[in-house]
Amino acid sequence: MKKKTLVSLLGLSAASVFVLGACGSSKSGDSAKTDKDGKETITFINHKTDWEGNGKWDEYMKEFNEKYPDIKVEIQTVTDYQGQIKTRMNSDEYGDLLMLPGDLQPQEYSTFFEPLGDKEELAKTYMGLNDRSFEGVSYGIPTQMNATGMVVNMKVFKDAGITEFPKTTEDFVAALKTIKDKNPDVTPLYTNYAAGWTLSNWDFVRPGASGDKDFTNKMTSDKAPFEDGKVMNEIYKTLYDVSKEGLIEADPTTTDWEQSKADMAAGKIGVMVLGSWAVPQIQEINPDAADDITFQTFPMTAADGKQYMAVGGDYNLAINVHSEHKEAARKLLDWLINESDYAVDNGGLPAVIGGEYPTSLKSSQEAGVELIEENPAPAGKESLFSDINNQSELGVGSTDAEKQRIIDAATGNTNESFEDIMKDFNQRWADAISTVSE
Repeated sequence: MKKKTLVSLLGLSAASVFVLGACGSSKSGDSAKTDKDGKETITFINHKTDWEGNGKWDEYMKEFNEKYPDIKVEIQTVTDYQGQIKTRMNSDEYGDLLMLPGDLQPQEYSTFFEPLGDKEELAKTYMGLNDRSFEGVSYGIPTQMNATGMVVNMKVFKDAGITEFPKTTEDFVAALKTIKDKNPDVTPLYTNYAAGWTLSNWDFVRPGASGDKDFTNKMTSDKAPFEDGKVMNEIYKTLYDVSKEGLIEADPTTTDWEQSKADMAAGKIGVMVLGSWAVPQIQEINPDAADDITFQTFPMTAADGKQYMAVGGDYNLAINVHSEHKEAARKLLDWLINESDYAVDNGGLPAVIGGEYPTSLKSSQEAGVELIEENPAPAGKESLFSDINNQSELGVGSTDAEKQRIIDAATGNTNESFEDIMKDFNQRWADAISTVSE
């Protein structure tokens, strides 16, 4: 298969769940080499900008070198990881080990990444392999498993007289209204509209909201998944309602991701729809209020009367198919996933089966909320959702534009109604199914 430019390969991958970014800087030059001491040097490109200035990667690499003293790791932390790494992937020079971008179509994995093993065999050890596997071969392993739901400052709720997190969308909107009434200086729900990528979390909650492990697979044959009464409609209607009621930022177009974390830590924000990975980032800003920051499931109850929380892989570690140091890169990959504290330190579940729940999820576990990981697509249909998603240009789970459109309509920046938007979504989805299936 001839290598193509990445621009021609990118689709809107359906299952690119829970991949999350931040902001920072990048260094130039990523070719692997051997130094004068004979140490093998590899480059690890990652998105962890929150670790760039705190010495965390230095700590990790020091520990890695205790086991592998002959491998030197050059860490490159990249701003706008998704965008920048895709540009670099138009050449062969995109490091040795890297985080696999979330918006590649599955059939393109082998063009860029080294096979890591048989998926069925790896699945005996790891969770979260569905997203980055194709035709029975895995090209990535999750650094951690994230739950997607709501990061909550429970003190904000308790100060408003709300002692338990709501279990229905109606009660949730009512609770945010109460918060606003009791404390007008608090933003009940912060959308992070301007950051964009954060809005994809509203899509990622769908398995938990439905309680259906095959929810995404069923969407590939449902020509009206956004109609009134269905899960996707209710999720988006919640976003619309909180925006219309003025329960979000005063000016969503000027939101600030880094500032939002500080504001939540300070009790100025009640809720953000994010992954569990965000909890430690917020807690470390204000350690004195760390216990106030909890993680809750999206406020919907499944048809069986239970509440579920979606879990899926964070960025997957992958090896550049062009790397000259694949063995060394694989050693770092395995060490990070199997032996390091990466998942725990980032508020996630270990990808290794049987790992311990992070503290942030234990309250949900005690409340009876069940974790749910979606089933893989049937054989031969691994890329079907992403193909439909790409054709429809709705960007479910991968782009922010349509979620911004919902907020714009709700806040009066456009004249569209919610019903009109959902009608458009259904039409585009139905047309995409017909086109892809032809």
